[in-house]
Amino acid sequence: MGQKSCGGTMGGQIVMITGSAKGIGRACAEAFLQQGAKVSLISRTASEMESTAKELLRMFPGKVSYFCGDVSSGEVVSKWFEKTRNDLGEPTSLVNNAAIFTNKKVQDQSLEDWEKVLRVNLTGSFLCAQQFFKSPSPSTVSRSIVNISSLAGIRGTEKFPGLSSYVASKFAIVGLTEALAVEGKALGIRVNCIAPGAVDTEMLRQAIPSMRAKAVPSDIAKIAVFLCNEKESSVLTGSTVEVFSNQ
Repeated sequence: MGQKSCGGTMGGQIVMITGSAKGIGRACAEAFLQQGAKVSLISRTASEMESTAKELLRMFPGKVSYFCGDVSSGEVVSKWFEKTRNDLGEPTSLVNNAAIFTNKKVQDQSLEDWEKVLRVNLTGSFLCAQQFFKSPSPSTVSRSIVNISSLAGIRGTEKFPGLSSYVASKFAIVGLTEALAVEGKALGIRVNCIAPGAVDTEMLRQAIPSMRAKAVPSDIAKIAVFLCNEKESSVLTGSTVEVFSNQ
């Protein structure tokens, strides 16, 4: 992919994206960069994060900052926000995308298995949102958070065995989104959620090998850009966009 835009619809924006070394997170980084934003990325896998960041920096010089660490750690999240401010400036948007899963039936899970998924998927999103809420508000720029849930976290959709902790975490992300949206109003922060169905990612192939997905990460990234664009989505907060695709 080549650099497509230096001043698109997100010019002047600084977007922080978790779980951004690959998959939906990386696609979000590319989409925001194409629309003129600067991005700050984080992943716990250093080799993948460094490779992705270097590739993006070649295409978008000076517009990418990155950090390696686990968002379930409050100390890591605090350091990531500090580095973002030093490298790029005050963040205007946050995409909480980082997620893991444990494919074990309930009777086979340890408490550690359960808590590990909740720490990354839910607590990590809370910690990042908390830091974002504490950040000084740029006077001329609206702010936005987009949380990535899943159709697995929506009532009445199909669920799969072995993913109870993942499903619980994604239901909780929808609830967290609605709660943050209420508190964010006073701070001028809109908070919305995307609940994708099957998306062609490495994570899906590991979790449900038999499933074939029509949607690709860039499809979800386009929605994230829309939700962070004040001109296009200013009336939306506390909303969840459910993404069904033909499979």
